[in-house]
Amino acid sequence: MNNLQPNAFEGLPDDTEVEARARALFKVACDNTDSYHALRLGLARRKALDAGAARWPRHTWAPLVGAAACCVLAIGVIWLHPVETVQPATPLSATPVAVGAGDADEAAVNVGNPQMEMVQNLDFYRWLANQPTVASAPAGSGR
Repeated sequence: MNNLQPNAFEGLPDDTEVEARARALFKVACDNTDSYHALRLGLARRKALDAGAARWPRHTWAPLVGAAACCVLAIGVIWLHPVETVQPATPLSATPVAVGAGDADEAAVNVGNPQMEMVQNLDFYRWLANQPTVASAPAGSGR
């Protein structure tokens, strides 16, 4: 039932034998090359070596130039747009207030404190406190 076919690769030579034959053929071909083709192959070889040597420095400097350009760009952006530091607001209870012999309303207030707006409008609040109270309308009257 099980008829296995023989492996087709069994009769092939080993890798080392193939390599030895290829080297022998190459050596014979190189030894029997006429002068015209040897000259052309030599010129092509020199041209390829010279082109590779001329191209090498450009490949070396290209990443360095790109990195330098990125650094200059980053420094320029930082220089033109400096980072602004924002101080966090202090809570009202944490602000020390010095109360002296003078007016208690004019106590020293921290400039970064939210109470600073109230101190700036202190004259308005004094005027508002001195105004007579408005009589409220009777509850039952309507217009």
